[in-house]
Parts: sequence; structure tokens; C-alpha cells
Amino acid sequence: MKPEEAYSIRLISDVLIARKNLFHVETWIEEDKYKSSIFLNLKRITFQGNETMPKIYNDKLYFVRNLDNQSILLEDQPYGEPKTLLTLGKIHKFEFHKKGILLIGEDNADKNEPFKANKLKYRFDSRGLLRTRQSLYLFDGNSIRKIVSGDFDVIDLATNGDRVVIAATKEGDDYGLGDLYEVDLETSELKRITKGEGAVQAIAMNQEGKIAYLGHRKGLTPWAVLEIILPEEEKSFICGKSCGNKVLSDLFDGAKDKLIFEKNIITTLGQEGGTSHIYQIIDNKVEKITHGNIVVRGFDYKDDTLAYFYSTPEKPVILKYNEVEYDPNPNVKGFTPERIIINSNGLDIEGWAIIRNPEAPTILFIHGGPHMAYGYAYFIEFQFFANNGFNIIYSNPRGSQGYGEEFAKACVGDWGGKDMEDILNFVNAVKEKYKLKGKIGITGGSYGGFMTNWIITQTNIFSAAISERSISNLVSMCGTSDIGFWFNVIESGISDPWSREGIERLMKMSPIYYVKNVKTPTMLIHGEEDYRCPIEQAEQFFVALKMQGVPTMLVRYQGDSHEHARRGKPKNMIDRLKTKLEWFNKYLT
Repeated sequence: MKPEEAYSIRLISDVLIARKNLFHVETWIEEDKYKSSIFLNLKRITFQGNETMPKIYNDKLYFVRNLDNQSILLEDQPYGEPKTLLTLGKIHKFEFHKKGILLIGEDNADKNEPFKANKLKYRFDSRGLLRTRQSLYLFDGNSIRKIVSGDFDVIDLATNGDRVVIAATKEGDDYGLGDLYEVDLETSELKRITKGEGAVQAIAMNQEGKIAYLGHRKGLTPWAVLEIILPEEEKSFICGKSCGNKVLSDLFDGAKDKLIFEKNIITTLGQEGGTSHIYQIIDNKVEKITHGNIVVRGFDYKDDTLAYFYSTPEKPVILKYNEVEYDPNPNVKGFTPERIIINSNGLDIEGWAIIRNPEAPTILFIHGGPHMAYGYAYFIEFQFFANNGFNIIYSNPRGSQGYGEEFAKACVGDWGGKDMEDILNFVNAVKEKYKLKGKIGITGGSYGGFMTNWIITQTNIFSAAISERSISNLVSMCGTSDIGFWFNVIESGISDPWSREGIERLMKMSPIYYVKNVKTPTMLIHGEEDYRCPIEQAEQFFVALKMQGVPTMLVRYQGDSHEHARRGKPKNMIDRLKTKLEWFNKYLT
């Protein structure tokens, strides 16, 4: 398989039920660009290749057309071109209200002007310098005005056409903490609904004006399981082991967490192990709606009817509506992994293996987060390397989400400790089970890149390594990452990263501290606009390895953020697979 073939798939990024009709958005790569179009009952109805967010209101279709530097809200017309309603620098969401159309969006900003930072959170990965923030707008049919804005983000919006509630980072912006607020559209006055501190991922409102949100009230806790919370009724529910979906994939569909509150039914996703499914909360009871080894990535629920799209290791995406299943990639059939459970230091660790040939080389993949998870989603990269003759193995060590909060928290303060032992124990178990005889390589991104760097400082059992968007120095990351100043502190189990004790602790948890031990040929891959794990992390490790004579290469991708392997520039993603294949062919075959 060639890298171009791996990315020739079509994906689904949104689905909408309206008056018993099914709309969906299809996404693909064409001429080095991401394209998207709207489909009605499986037939394409928009054709410029940059349309998304379909909604029906008063029997009219509304949607967004995204251009390079602006988003346009359009109203479809029976004859002729769609009518342009308004233009913003970026439109993230829109909903209909009796006073007009509510939007979460951003203004345009001049990126060539000097930028002056005066707060901790002044840039963010995939957004760059925060010259504009996500605000709430109201379009009354003639003009647009800003309702809620400031040096924070409005992150979600819900309305029943009368009441308006937003989620915003108004009081916890530096740390990404969110709250719910009721909005007075006339005065812009905000009335805070949530209490305490926590995260808000998505909100929903039913026709009666009742609200629910996906999140938690556990403060600054990246490992916390998410719940469905009804703040005005003081109720909360957990779907599976955690609400939402933290099962990773490298599909470029842009799927996001959501929930729907229809009448008295709340519909959302829940995760258990390596699966994610649709759950419904009815009469204070949680019911699992879908089943099997799948990862549901998006859904809609309307008038007792459900539509959703899901991924499997064999299929990038399947859209299901009533009894109809639609596969936009009928000729794609991935390899099926075998599930493996091992016991490591008293915990059951779930993992998977695609074994092509026990004599062939094997690649170990380590996920990021660390509170994300691998599972039953299609992985472009796994299938690419399996198609090129490699065995593929991957697991969910302690720290992974989907196994309960204590499991997810079990790596905090111990990065490179028992989580590393879980990974190495899994490798040894797989080697023994399948009698693997070939060389083994290691790769991972973000925390997986940290773990790749860390492991090669602790052992020489791997014949080659590729570390992506990685961490090598937890101290310097505190001052350069968009979240490092708090995330590294929490995850490392310290209180002050700039105290002598804090610096010493962070350094001793950093791969760079042990870099003299490395013998493994190591490639470092990084996006130049990565603000989550800035490229200086790779630069440090590369220079240190180079000065010691370790075979190494630094690959830099211009214009790519921390999402370079999932939503990077298409030509860069293709080159990345080609470059990784060349490195592993050189040192593993």
C-alpha cells in the first residue's frame, strides 16, 4: 500500500435527521485539500466541496461554507444560488431563536500585527496566537451583533427558541475550565448556573428549557471521567465507564463530543474499554442503545428516530439509519486485530495485535493523552503498516480512559513507572503468544512520544524508534506549551514547577535527563506550529542524540500543529507515512 492510497478514504463528519429525511456531511482529501459536502438521503446536494453544518428551520436548509479566511452562513433557495446571510472569520455553531440566529464564531484578525500577551493562556494549539476569541452573536435577519465576548471562549450553545444557555471559559480560561451561563439577549447579562470548578464539553436543552451538559465538577483533573449532569436538578449519570468518547483514531473527520436533549430523553456517547456506544437516559435510568466492537463517532436523535456513524478496525466509517447501512468505502477492508488481556502489576491491561507473520518485524504503538485510549476504531496508520508487512501491537496501559477513574488516574505522578511496565509486559506477552521472531520498533505521539523517548532511555530492546509531537523536557514544556504550566504540574504530582523541588522532580521525570543511555536509532517528527508539545522538545532530544552519535533524524512539518497526524496538511500526512516506512524498513527489516 502507498501512503496516497491510505488517505483515499471518504469519511462522515456529521449527521442530521429532519422531517424523516437524513442529511450527512462527507469529508475527503482532494488535490492536497480537505473537502466536504452535504448529502440528502445519501445523494450529494452541495458541490463546491466546502460545505458543512446542515440545519433545517421552517423547511429551509441552512449551512456553512468555509473558505480560507472566512465562514459564510447560507440559506438554500429553491432556485438559483444559496442566499448569503452573514460572514465571520470562523463559525463554530449556529442555532435558531425567536429573535434570529445565534452563532458561536470569531472575527477576523490581522496576523501580521504585533501581539501582546498579558495572561497565561495567550496561544492555543491549532488556533495559534489568540488574537480573536469565540464569541456569541445574534443575527436578527438584517444585522449581526455580539452578545457575549471577552478574553475567554464561548464553547457551546443551547436554546429552545426562547431560553439561551452557553458554556464558556469566562472564569477558568487559563486552565480550560468551563461553566454554564444563562444569557439575556437584550442586556448581555450572564447568570452563572454551574457551581464549583470543572470541565464542560457539550450542552443540550429540551423543548421545555431543561438543560444537561457533558463534563464534570472535579476541578483541574485531566483524568476525571465525564458525566451527564443536570445542574438545575442536581442529578448526574455515567454512561459506561465514562460519558463521551476518548477512543483515538487518526481519521480526519473532525468528530466531536455532543449530546441531545429531546423531550425527556438525553442521548449521548459512553465509553467502555476500547468501545464507544450510544446511551440514552430516560426516567433517571441509563440504557445502552448500540452494541458490539465498534466506536460510535457521531449521531442524531429526533422524533424517536436514531441515526449514527461508527468505525471499526476493518471499516473507516459506516452510517446507520433505520435499517439502512451506508458504507462510503465499499472497497476498503482493514485487518482485524485480536484482543489480548494481560495482568500487569495487579491490573488487567487490554490490548490488540494484528499479526501478519511471526517472522516479520513488529511495531509497538503507544497512545497519547495519557488519558486517551486505543480501541475498535479504524486507524489509517495501523492498516498502512500492516499492508506493508508489519505486525502491529497496541495497548491501553494504566492512565487510559474507559476503565474507570482510578485506572485513569493510576499514572499521575508516575509517568514512566508502572505505565511503562504495563507496556513492556504487554510486549513480552505478545512476543510469547505469537512466537514473534522479528525485530520490534516503537512509536507514539504526544504522551506516546514522551513514552517512546522515555523507554529508549531505560531499555535497548527496541531496534528502532519514531517519536512524534513528543515530550523530552517537562521543565521547558512548562514555559512553552499552551497547557504545560498546569498540565505538567498536575500530571507530575507537584505543586510548583518553578520551585527547586519542582524543577528537580520534573527533570528526573524527563527523558532528556537520561539521554546518555540511548542506543536506539531514533527519528523525531514534529509540526512546526505545535503549541501543545512545542517543537523545541524534539529539537533538544535530536541535538542530544546527534552529539552522542546515535543514528537520528529530525523531520519538521511546516504549518502543522499538534494534530499533524490526524488533521495536518494532506501532503505532510502522506509524506509522514512514507518517511516512517523508510525508517522502519531501514532498521527493522
